[in-house]
Amino acid sequence: MEIKEIEISKLKELKEKSKILKDERQKGKVVYKIWDIVVVVILAVLADCNEWEEIEDYAKEQKDFLKKFLKLTGGIPSAKTYERVISLIDCQELNKIFVDFVKSIQFMDNKFFKDILSFDGKVDKGSSRKKGYIVEETKPLNVLNVYSDKLQMCIEQEMIEEKTNEITSIPEVIKRLNLKNVICTWDALNTQKENVKAVRAKGGDYCVALKANQPNFYKDVEDYFDEDRLMIIESGYEGGYQLTREKNHEAVITYEYYQTEKVNWYAEKELWDGLKSIGLVKKTIEKSDGTKVEEKRYYISSLLLNINVFSYAIRTHWNVENKLHWHMDFTFKCDANTTMNKKALYNLQIIKKFCLTILNEVKKIQNRSLKRIRKSISRNVEKETVEIFKILHNFDTSTISKPR
Repeated sequence: MEIKEIEISKLKELKEKSKILKDERQKGKVVYKIWDIVVVVILAVLADCNEWEEIEDYAKEQKDFLKKFLKLTGGIPSAKTYERVISLIDCQELNKIFVDFVKSIQFMDNKFFKDILSFDGKVDKGSSRKKGYIVEETKPLNVLNVYSDKLQMCIEQEMIEEKTNEITSIPEVIKRLNLKNVICTWDALNTQKENVKAVRAKGGDYCVALKANQPNFYKDVEDYFDEDRLMIIESGYEGGYQLTREKNHEAVITYEYYQTEKVNWYAEKELWDGLKSIGLVKKTIEKSDGTKVEEKRYYISSLLLNINVFSYAIRTHWNVENKLHWHMDFTFKCDANTTMNKKALYNLQIIKKFCLTILNEVKKIQNRSLKRIRKSISRNVEKETVEIFKILHNFDTSTISKPR
């Protein structure tokens, strides 16, 4: 199959961007170019490969196709070589290449002025080992991910060391982020004074869950939102109120959002940097058999009163689970990967997250599930791979006029 230059221009651009990666290997002993390794792994993952051995098999089978745009002077690497070389790459450099590439193929969605960054941890269960006669117990790879609502991708991550947790990782990640016009969200575990202070120091806002890990604050907010207070807010006084309803074959689910700027009553308000509002989400599930279940979740925020922004930030937080973590487990089989080299596994995750973003862009045109797209690529690698990068070229924001 003859490939036109323009059809793979974005693929070549990706290879050129990969050339900025530092190669710490001894120059005289380098057999495989680091960018060749990265590009092959990306293409293999797109083609439904999840393990190092599958990547090796892909490269062997598609050698003639790969040589049309890669030199591969050392031949086809083994699975162990892919794992070893990927483990040597600087994680932040690799991630920056991918974020910059995605920005070139996406229009920013202007329906909402601020971006929502959702912070959440994910554990890869397959990378753990129980203590035995030969090996010591090994904890699984645990990664803090930051998912962007505007870019629809993971824009940052941090490997959580075995003796630390998400709480201490969040300030480190925030240091690397530009938080202007950004709302940060996370679950209650990470609602700590140090974390909200770090967000405010970078010019960002927060809208975060509050639970019993902050027992006094939680109890005070819970008491504040009694039934009388909720009725007042629903009536349009002292805050904002919004109701949404969803139906499925089993139940009707109602969400009621309450937000108020009345926070001066809280004695320790000044300890929570930028605190301007508190809120409640009341979820009611009415099942088809007539039973009713109700749950309440409480939030603190640096946002001024705006019930639409408040409710959108809360709903959007779950994208990190639904649009990222679910696919990492079920589309890319991350829990099944038993790689013990944590750095290699971590960088492979970064590549898979990038491929997820690429596949989602293709899905907009082809209107097929990610599973079907990957299977289709694996059955007809050259034709389907070229088609993907043709689509990405057409999305390139530098080659088409932007909407006014």
